[in-house]
Amino acid sequence: MLFIVIRPVVAEASPSLVNIGVGTKGKIVFMNARLIDGFNDSVMDAIENGVPIAFTFLVELRQKNSLWNDTLVSDNTIKHTIKYDSLKKIYRFSETGKRVKRKIITRNKENYQKLMLTLENIPIASTRRLNLNKKYYIRIKANLETDHIWFPFNHLFSFLPFNNLEAAWAESSPLSINPDLALLENKPKNKTPRDNIKQLKK
Repeated sequence: MLFIVIRPVVAEASPSLVNIGVGTKGKIVFMNARLIDGFNDSVMDAIENGVPIAFTFLVELRQKNSLWNDTLVSDNTIKHTIKYDSLKKIYRFSETGKRVKRKIITRNKENYQKLMLTLENIPIASTRRLNLNKKYYIRIKANLETDHIWFPFNHLFSFLPFNNLEAAWAESSPLSINPDLALLENKPKNKTPRDNIKQLKK
């Protein structure tokens, strides 16, 4: 007989994306970001019960245009998946996307949560596609996926509020990107020399 513990549904904070950063390494533009409030009690319970949970991040690099719609320069879809192995007492994390692939095993809950919620050094475009005189910005959205879980979890968890959980689109400040730019994070308390990047007011 299968027993699964599910906590009562309560109103919780909506997930959002913060600390969006952009920079270059070699000839590639990379980005960083962090998802907050991505784990509610229902998600945590599902993970502890062995349900594979995935966050899908939709990342876009767009060029700002004043007279027409902003231009999509490049995009990347990053998928973070966590699966708890109750026999070995370990969490298996994987990250996949264009030019992105890694797997990590941890026993620590805080470690897997940080891995799931953090985008770091994600490739988004080649610097050859950028113009120093143009303005660009990163646009990102996150979704929680539970569509590909097996029986009986697909029935047991289909009614829970996190089944279609998603974070609204978030944008970085407009940037003038120099191909020689060093990767940096937009952290307001830790100012970084900006010789190669120019933040522009919206």
